[in-house]
Amino acid sequence: MRRFFGRAFGAQSAATTSFSGTAYTAAAVLVLALLVSIAGSVVTYVRVTHAYTRQNSLALAQEQLDACMRSELEEETSLRGFLVSGQKVFLDSYFIAHPAFVQHTQELRSDLSQASLSDGVVIADDMQNAHGTWERTVAEPLIAKPNAPDQRVRLQAAKVLAQQIRRDQDRLSVMLDDNSLAAQSAVKTLLLRAALLTAALMLLFGLSAIVADIVRSRTQAALDRERIVGDTLQRAFLSGWDVVPYLQVGTAYVSAARNVAVGGDLFDVHRIDDRRCLIVVADVSGKGLDAAVDTAFVKFSLRALVEEHDDPSLLLHKFNASFIKSTRDETSFVSLFAGVLDCVALSLRYASAGHSPVYLRRGDDVQQLPVTGPLIGLRLEDDFPTVEHSLALHDTLVLATDGLTEARDTAGMMIDDTGAMRIIRDAPKQPQKLADYIVAAVTRAAGGRINDDLALLVIELAPPEEPLVTPLTIQEQAAPAAAAPSPA
Repeated sequence: MRRFFGRAFGAQSAATTSFSGTAYTAAAVLVLALLVSIAGSVVTYVRVTHAYTRQNSLALAQEQLDACMRSELEEETSLRGFLVSGQKVFLDSYFIAHPAFVQHTQELRSDLSQASLSDGVVIADDMQNAHGTWERTVAEPLIAKPNAPDQRVRLQAAKVLAQQIRRDQDRLSVMLDDNSLAAQSAVKTLLLRAALLTAALMLLFGLSAIVADIVRSRTQAALDRERIVGDTLQRAFLSGWDVVPYLQVGTAYVSAARNVAVGGDLFDVHRIDDRRCLIVVADVSGKGLDAAVDTAFVKFSLRALVEEHDDPSLLLHKFNASFIKSTRDETSFVSLFAGVLDCVALSLRYASAGHSPVYLRRGDDVQQLPVTGPLIGLRLEDDFPTVEHSLALHDTLVLATDGLTEARDTAGMMIDDTGAMRIIRDAPKQPQKLADYIVAAVTRAAGGRINDDLALLVIELAPPEEPLVTPLTIQEQAAPAAAAPSPA
């Protein structure tokens, strides 16, 4: 089966276009399933966003706790140095660390409150009170009179208070670690539950369609049901990209599967504010339901993270850590391109995690945007540097998955990046026609059959007076596309 998101490719068979009474019933059931799937996607997005907000608060709280521990240790070390040497120069670090500890403690309490950890706030208050007692009864008197007769007694009290402070710090650290792991697990569970529920609903409605249409053909009904289930899941994860002013958008999706079109290819356009948007193309390893779960995880996670981290390098670093900690399969990975496109400043800032099929066309010139880092999911310490490109009106970005460059012609030779850039250079300028042209050229070169999924997102920077392209309706998506022109 080959079907495009954005344009249908190929003619519909007479069996799927002729509607009897049972066919209308099956269609109504499947439309309802689609609505349920979309509603489930929206609910999942809201819940994942909330879970990531809490996870971010937990991470900030851990950072503040670490800062408190460093400040407290600096104060103790400085005081010991002063008492042993009698040199006041040791107190410089003490007077710097003292206000820092107070500030970090206040920010720690705020982050714990935002993460709904009331028990943690109580522990933080106890730690702050113990530290205040240490300063009033130990540090300040010994700084004023370092050789006072009660020095030994005060130092013994200092040891008890320090042990109490460290116990509180250890309790908070364990609490934050446990809650962070629970938050990551909750995100994965939400996505898996949504995907399983959607698949269950599709199966239920599909079975109803088969029963309603069993007189016509049981085999044909089963194949049609699976194809519609696959289309529905793919649209649920590929649809929903935002309309952004001054952008012309074209899209295409080709599935190499012949039955159920559930793969790991993804593209997305997410509006950050009035002038900036996030553009994404990704290829998740694997196929089937697990790939669909990871695909949704990529889309919704990036949308949630970009609201806090609009630098592509930091965005991919945060997502890489989240993906590694939450994935169930240690062999899973993602090739990913994420860019922040500024339609006013005419600039693109991007980071590419092992995703090479991304190109910029300016007039008759086509250049490839280089990869800036390794694949997502390999190592926590991996970096993904940001690269910035200046753009001009009518520049066109072509974001594809490896189904473009790794497609093989009838002689077994891959199209590769050079061939892909040649196809893009010869294609029409209008984004949707360009996307259709690429698919037609790759399909023709491969002898009529593409062996890997192909997703395409084509974006042109258009001046304000030109009309915007809005996402196609489901009816328009189902209409056959006009044949794309042959490549020169």
